[in-house]
Amino acid sequence: MSASIYTNPSFSDTPFGLKLQQTITSSGSVTIPSNIKRVYAVCIGGGGSGGSSAQAGGGGGAGAFSAGWTYVTNTCTVGSGGATVTGGASNGNPGGATIYGMVIAGGGAAGTGTATTASAGIIGGAGGGGSVSASVGRGGSASGISYTGAPSAAASTGTGGVGYGGGGGSGSFQSGGATALGAGGGAGVSGAGGGAGATNGAAATATGGAGGQGLIGGGGGSAFNSNASPTGITTGGAGGAGDKFAGGTGSGSGTNTVGAGGGGGGFIAVGGNASGNTGGTGGDGGGGGGGANNSGTSGAGGNGVLYLYY
Repeated sequence: MSASIYTNPSFSDTPFGLKLQQTITSSGSVTIPSNIKRVYAVCIGGGGSGGSSAQAGGGGGAGAFSAGWTYVTNTCTVGSGGATVTGGASNGNPGGATIYGMVIAGGGAAGTGTATTASAGIIGGAGGGGSVSASVGRGGSASGISYTGAPSAAASTGTGGVGYGGGGGSGSFQSGGATALGAGGGAGVSGAGGGAGATNGAAATATGGAGGQGLIGGGGGSAFNSNASPTGITTGGAGGAGDKFAGGTGSGSGTNTVGAGGGGGGFIAVGGNASGNTGGTGGDGGGGGGGANNSGTSGAGGNGVLYLYY
């Protein structure tokens, strides 16, 4: 004998008729009516911040998106976006996880700014973008496996890998006037940060890779022309678009300039534009912050959010 879940009165987990009852943006206590025993939770983790380097730092990865039924609990954790870093060839900071009951969305990975690849995203969070030294393009980082078991995506020397959370793209170094283009972040439920471009060619251009596209976008990498007397054009990569909101624009684009990357679009807000040597902030909802360059400041990751339906 078969039964339809849409008409069977004993089936209580059908989502029809649910309403968004609470939007929670900070960790702490949660109050649920006593007659409600289960809720449908949507968790979005915090985005990672971009890296900062003497040359060009990579963009931070976006926080993960997870949703499902869970038992009621009176506390929650809402992940913060990764904090900014300034100069000194520093990796960015990863975003924090958002947790309610049995539903978990991890934070995005940090953008790279050193010779060592930053750690991967956690629990579905996207990978961060790679950076560029004076002569070497560095790889990005992988995303994390989601709490449901959805697989991760590897970082890539080309465009970042596509997966539940996208992998980070790698940086690009070219010499002798060749154009350098940082690899973009991979697409996914949450996008990844892009790589960063650089060149030592006196008349060449360099463009940072764009953040990947997803429900939450990653930040773009920055670009830097390392020639002692550069005449090429350098432009920071744009932040990746979210489901509804655009990423921020990169800065630069003029001769003898350095450019930072735009912040990734969030689930509920646009990504911030880069300005001068400062990367754009990720949109609220976990968009990855754009990478900074030279001795500038990276973009912060967007904070996470928790939605409860019942």
